[in-house]
Amino acid sequence: MKRPVYLVLGAIVAIILVWLGLRSGGGEQTAVDLIAQFPSATTKKPTPECFSVTDATIAGQSMKAILVKDPAQDTGLAGSRLVYSLTVPEHARLKGNLAILEKGWTVPGDGVLFRVLLAPSNLPPEEILNMPIDPYGNPKDRVWHDFDLDLSEYAGETVELFFNTNSSLPARPPDHNGDLAVWGALRVVTK
Repeated sequence: MKRPVYLVLGAIVAIILVWLGLRSGGGEQTAVDLIAQFPSATTKKPTPECFSVTDATIAGQSMKAILVKDPAQDTGLAGSRLVYSLTVPEHARLKGNLAILEKGWTVPGDGVLFRVLLAPSNLPPEEILNMPIDPYGNPKDRVWHDFDLDLSEYAGETVELFFNTNSSLPARPPDHNGDLAVWGALRVVTK
């Protein structure tokens, strides 16, 4: 007799927990879609024409992305910078994916260095991500590379996020071959 009562109470508790999880949205929510906010980026260097929003497919997986056209083609410069200003929400994480377009995989070159920097309230930027990707020299780089960065210590602050790409690694002469960098599904999420 007592067993059915416990089973019924357990089922009711389980239903309530599921309902509360669904009602609150459960997992993460996108607070800022940086791809959708691309037009409001505060800085696009060396020129705004070096950037465009595209649908990028890497190893069969497609997503909205910001393509960085090799700035050296137009300006002779070996890097780019895209900057957003935003107020960091509670429990925030910066998420995204990095890659080089597939047509750059077979072009002899030395890849691209992707960097993310964060600058709170008029302080110098601090590097929070540094990732070289070289799909010509390293076939394992022929995928999207996920990143997930904790921004929770900056909750409530207005910060600048810098998305930099550099042709080649530091201390190497710039090599622009195959530098078709894409920043995929850039977003700030909360839980």
